[in-house]
Amino acid sequence: MSDMSADNIVDPIRKFMDDPDIVWRTGKKPDYSLPNKVYFNEKTKNHANGSLEKVVEDLVKSWEMESRYKILAEQWQTVDYNNFRTSVNNGPPVTAQDFITIGSYNCLMSSCPTYESDQEDWISSNALFNGVFPEGFAFEVLEVLSGPPKVVFTWRHWGKWMGRFKNGPEPTGETIEFFGCSVCEATEDLKIRSVDLFYDPNPMMAKIRGIDKFCPYATKL
Repeated sequence: MSDMSADNIVDPIRKFMDDPDIVWRTGKKPDYSLPNKVYFNEKTKNHANGSLEKVVEDLVKSWEMESRYKILAEQWQTVDYNNFRTSVNNGPPVTAQDFITIGSYNCLMSSCPTYESDQEDWISSNALFNGVFPEGFAFEVLEVLSGPPKVVFTWRHWGKWMGRFKNGPEPTGETIEFFGCSVCEATEDLKIRSVDLFYDPNPMMAKIRGIDKFCPYATKL
């Protein structure tokens, strides 16, 4: 359970960032100061240090960091990388190498009809969303519904809309958020074997693209 007292507000921990032999995609260790600031100022949960919620949240943040910035799968310490796979909304499995090759946004939003993942690569997709949310796009675990080895948890992703998405409308500065649920299978030492994500990014994409009417059953716009 979460303890909301100030004494239990602790930093997010992204592990496995300090090995000097890590090959970073950008040539250096990523800086998470902006999303950390958004996280601290606007999160809705304060999970106690050592709680299952805090352990899961830190694991997800560490995995996100590795999947986005480490370009050698064997250097991913959060996953059982030989067997790792993920899927979104019961879609096709995605491997660690897929994340490295095409980028995390394209892997996690490939089935989203309001986002043309086949037209973007790692560089362009990151530039797009970093421009839309320049202050960071934070993540928090809301509730853990079951513990290891199969961890089921709900989560929230959010940020302030501060930049245009391609030829979309001018940003309003409002907070845009979406919610999801994930099912994660892990080893005894908490390395991720699989993670199945369930969420709908289309309302967010429709807003930043200025789409008034959106049919969720369309394949592409």
